Amino acid sequence: MSLSTSNSNLKEAEPMHTRKQYAKIIFAMFAGMAVAMLIIRGLLELQGANKQGILGRVAEAQSALNKITQEPNELVMFYGSSMTRAGFSPRKFDRELAEQGKAITSFNFGFGGLNPFYQDLLSRRIGEHFVKEDRRLKLALIEFNPFQTTTTRWQRAKFTVDSFLTMLSTDEELLEITKQDLTRGIRLFNIKYIRGDISAEMITSYYGQALFPTRPRQQFEDTDEIHEKGRELGKKLGEKFEQEYPDYKGEEWSYDWQGGGTIPEERSEETLKLFEEYYSVVLTDAQMKNDRLSRIRTADIEEMHFEPLLVKSFIQIIKNFQQFSDDVEVVMLPRNTRWINYSEEGKQRLAEAIKQIEEATGITIVDHRELDEISPEMFSDTTHLARYRGDVAYTDYLIKTYAPDL
Repeated sequence: MSLSTSNSNLKEAEPMHTRKQYAKIIFAMFAGMAVAMLIIRGLLELQGANKQGILGRVAEAQSALNKITQEPNELVMFYGSSMTRAGFSPRKFDRELAEQGKAITSFNFGFGGLNPFYQDLLSRRIGEHFVKEDRRLKLALIEFNPFQTTTTRWQRAKFTVDSFLTMLSTDEELLEITKQDLTRGIRLFNIKYIRGDISAEMITSYYGQALFPTRPRQQFEDTDEIHEKGRELGKKLGEKFEQEYPDYKGEEWSYDWQGGGTIPEERSEETLKLFEEYYSVVLTDAQMKNDRLSRIRTADIEEMHFEPLLVKSFIQIIKNFQQFSDDVEVVMLPRNTRWINYSEEGKQRLAEAIKQIEEATGITIVDHRELDEISPEMFSDTTHLARYRGDVAYTDYLIKTYAPDL
């Protein structure tokens, strides 16, 4: 064999050998990434980091929509935040309307942790079910929560945006995002189908907050005696619940309870007295002051600098419900006037936001913030109505207000 022939064979062999090495390297990289992702997915599943774990109440309510649309009675839905969850008792609402000869089935769709941007997505999913089943709501009550619509609230939720988008959006909606921003769209599909709805930002933020907590220490403290008494009464209430609801399966949104909580008619006299004793112990000035400061820090509850995107999202929520509801009412829930008071500038900004919403939707927002029927003693903190105190009184008010039109 000539020297020239040998050199030619070597030149042909080298690229083939190099390509095999590159292929092995690339395969090893992908295999390593796949193993790493499987480990991460496994750890996240163990911690309940999925839609069912993070948005459990939402997921359970969504899964009940098919059953809801098959209800024989006229339907009422109260849609809103954790204030709605705490303040509306659907079974009490239905019982008293039944006594008036009205066949109504109502549902509490109040969800904590969802600002209007996320509520818009969820309301689309609700609407899709109703339209598909050719069913309508007789009455849709929608809560407008001002402090949930602020820039502060939006900034604090940004690390959840990509994850919650994938949990609450359809593929068609994600595709529309992809058409406008290819890089972001690919990332969202990656989060949904490869990362199990959990973005890297959500993971790093979760562990970052655990390692380097930014929550300030409480500025006001109760005595050890109050803490101990509160724990003791809380334990007793837990034991009473287990006795009185032995079949409860731990649902965050129970179909049997129509998304609401327990009602006083089901509880023993001893349990109701324990609740009153518990409230008298734990609802101290120190706890209320700390809760107010927390709301100011996390939601700008008194100054209320509104986030334009969230106001726009809330407008879309109303329009979504108008597509499958005979009547849509937008309400502002009772305010704890002893502890939450808006600044003059905050009042002006709120008035401007209300005007924008009303002009865009043609609906007048109904103000329930300062009802004669509700007092500061009926709250469990600076914003939420208390079980058996506030929710009963507010539901009675809703019955009186809306029963004539049902």
